[in-house]
Amino acid sequence: MKAYSNKTDAIYDLHKQGFTTDFHIAGNDLLCIQENLFIRMGEFVIVEYYKIEESLIFGIITLHHNIKGILLSKSKNYSTNISPVLVKKLNELRTVENIEPKYENDHKCRCQNI
Repeated sequence: MKAYSNKTDAIYDLHKQGFTTDFHIAGNDLLCIQENLFIRMGEFVIVEYYKIEESLIFGIITLHHNIKGILLSKSKNYSTNISPVLVKKLNELRTVENIEPKYENDHKCRCQNI
């Protein structure tokens, strides 16, 4: 995973990799802004994520809609404000990467610190 000094560089690099759609959390789903489409929890995966300043930046791929996009989550306190959907997806990513999941109970983000 690359290291970025600011959010703009991370988002720019994700755009260059084809992550061009904007996502927002909508309850337990993602809302794909450009397509006005709700993506269910089981229909997307997080493939990259970065903690920069007071934000989490996620590179997301939808499984059935062939959409690559970015979710930007601003939070001063990651331990209480991270969405349960994102916690589950981060645990899935960590399992795939053979890294022990650390989000189940404490919700503390161990993302890339810059």
